[in-house]
Amino acid sequence: MRHAKLIPLLAASTLLAVLPACGSDTTSKLIQVGDEHDATHLFEPGTDGRECNSSAACEDGDLCTENRCVEHTCRTFTLPTEECCETETLFSETFDGTIADGVTFSQLNGDAGWHVLGGRNASPPDALYFGDPERMTYNVGAHVAGEVRLPAVDLPRDRETVLTLRLYALIETNPQYDLFDVVADVMQDGQVASTTTLLEKRDLPVDSYLGFALVSASLKDLAGSTVVVRIRFDSVDDLNNGYEGVWIDDIQLLASCPLPAACAVDADCDDGDACTAEVCAEVGCLATNVCNLPDDNGTVEDDPCAKPDAPADCCTSDADCEDGNPATVNVCDGATCAVTLNPDMCVTAADCDDADVCTTETCNADGVCEFQGTIGAGCCVPGSQRIADFDNETLQGIYVTDNFETGIFWTPDLTRSTSGKFSLYCGDPVTQTYTYDRRVKSSATTRPLAIPSGGTTRLVFDLFKATRTAINYDVFQVFVQRDGALLPAWSSKLLTNGTTNGAWQHIVVPLTAYAGQEVQLRFVFDSVGVPPESFEGTYIDSLGLETGCN
Repeated sequence: MRHAKLIPLLAASTLLAVLPACGSDTTSKLIQVGDEHDATHLFEPGTDGRECNSSAACEDGDLCTENRCVEHTCRTFTLPTEECCETETLFSETFDGTIADGVTFSQLNGDAGWHVLGGRNASPPDALYFGDPERMTYNVGAHVAGEVRLPAVDLPRDRETVLTLRLYALIETNPQYDLFDVVADVMQDGQVASTTTLLEKRDLPVDSYLGFALVSASLKDLAGSTVVVRIRFDSVDDLNNGYEGVWIDDIQLLASCPLPAACAVDADCDDGDACTAEVCAEVGCLATNVCNLPDDNGTVEDDPCAKPDAPADCCTSDADCEDGNPATVNVCDGATCAVTLNPDMCVTAADCDDADVCTTETCNADGVCEFQGTIGAGCCVPGSQRIADFDNETLQGIYVTDNFETGIFWTPDLTRSTSGKFSLYCGDPVTQTYTYDRRVKSSATTRPLAIPSGGTTRLVFDLFKATRTAINYDVFQVFVQRDGALLPAWSSKLLTNGTTNGAWQHIVVPLTAYAGQEVQLRFVFDSVGVPPESFEGTYIDSLGLETGCN
């Protein structure tokens, strides 16, 4: 699980400032395109997508757009300059009046919960408080917990989103108790596809224990996703709870400006992606999406299941594959539904009892057992376990398949690495692409791995993914295989544009549901459709397990 680092206070505060919005300045725009302002040149609004022979014919008079004629089609590029890029507020709640639609509160029991009060605040008159409002404490002789759930928000794909809130944590400072964290559920078809931790108690600034402090977390790795943010407090037990409680105020989700790359000519900005048009402007490379937009029939062009050559049993999310049968586990493997037998078919936690004193068992909403390691003495031993680094140019016990017999599959490669000389590459090591005349797909599956019973174990690896930016194509996924069942763990759809943007990225995948179990890890690349030319492909390196005891 990747933990977002706190943005420095000054930088986060800067985001809160409302930057000047852009507008039209006909005179200035005419000067930019070299035309005389003689009242004979008429700008036409809404030129994007119109046929053209020159960029001048695409001008819309807006100083905050770059208008170009790209392949005889007008394309509008938003300029990410401070004058033009207004920080957009995607969500805001101050608790000073009517609560925003979609905000919900829940609590473990009736002894302590969420209340809008005026005792303390970052912005008058009120703030949100967790505790007993009569006694102004959560020391009620019982384990207490509560959650604030924000409404679903669609995050922009081309901008970083930042969560900010004001927090006053009058709680125990021990990091193992009185837990405070913020998580984001990635939603697909109304269901939770994955959950990412944005902020944990150990990330909180010291100032938040002394007064209202600005706390921030980045959601840039979830760009393009629909997310539900949840803010949680949990006392863990009924001991040492003689504190006032948690105060929260001024929650915001802010979309900031994109950061363009430097360039000299348009060719410097070409990413080889047929779904983007790119130009070089004074501020740097600008790109606009020309694929992921609804067509005249309302069909999204990057949906492989809407294409005439869609894969059999096509899917873009696990929800597409759900058959309602508790005896099966259904996942979207690349773009094809995979059905495996449920190893548990549980109804209650008792159905999952593994007789291991170092695990606690639950039965999740899909009727699959989950096993969480305990932290206590005698159970948890922190440490790490190497799975593979490929540095002797071998697969090191990993089994590889070439699903469609294309000759494009996972193989050790010298081109890129983060440890030693080799990594595992899915592509043709001669041409260094995954280009082929039909769909390519390959999986790399580890040997059986014993997940420790105690503590919290996670998979860590490095990923370099240079592929198309249409996230439903060229999909890279991590699955857990347990007792024959294939279970989802991570997907490249969580990355900005589905790629690592030309750099290695360290990926952390929680395995908290498999404590004490023997599992195999499966890494899958699926082009979904016919691969494009010139894209390099996907590399993984430095695979390992890490176990912590806090």
